[in-house]
Amino acid sequence: MTSGRITFLDNPWPEGHALKQFRWSAERRGGDVWFHFHLETENYDAERDIEEEEDEDHPSAWEAPGVWCNYGSCTVSSDQWHRGGFRGGSLAQFAPGTVDGLSLHVDGPPYDLTEDYEARAFHVYLLGHDSVVDHTIAFSRVEGTELFDITWEGKIALTYVGNFEPKHGFLAEIKGVPFPTVTEGAL
Repeated sequence: MTSGRITFLDNPWPEGHALKQFRWSAERRGGDVWFHFHLETENYDAERDIEEEEDEDHPSAWEAPGVWCNYGSCTVSSDQWHRGGFRGGSLAQFAPGTVDGLSLHVDGPPYDLTEDYEARAFHVYLLGHDSVVDHTIAFSRVEGTELFDITWEGKIALTYVGNFEPKHGFLAEIKGVPFPTVTEGAL
């Protein structure tokens, strides 16, 4: 059973949010394997509701529980809204042993969040349709199984409200993810 949490650094829930769903899939693109992730959280306030005073002021929307609750939950996906994904390695060498210990950097700088929206690996619905970039993804095989733990870090820009600077961070720790079977993608 896959389990995990995602923490949005410096948001109103420092303990993070439980995952409702996480899917890791793989597709063949030419001689390579490309990975897709689809992550959904439970509602932001599912584990702890934050009571606010009616006239309470926050330095930014990022720090305002009411803003988060207005959007409900988060989805980060490479295949829900577009055909993104990221290269996981060579098809000829694709096996649990070669993925164990693999660490990948995806959509690193330089990036222009006003352009290349469809070219990015992931899209996100967080506080609206925002942007995620500069991902570090590490895979660790659970000994004696074909399950993996995944640590995924990245940066967020609140592009929905016109902020194109990725100044917020996230950390997802996902446990017990089944190793994917490769399906046919673009040839």
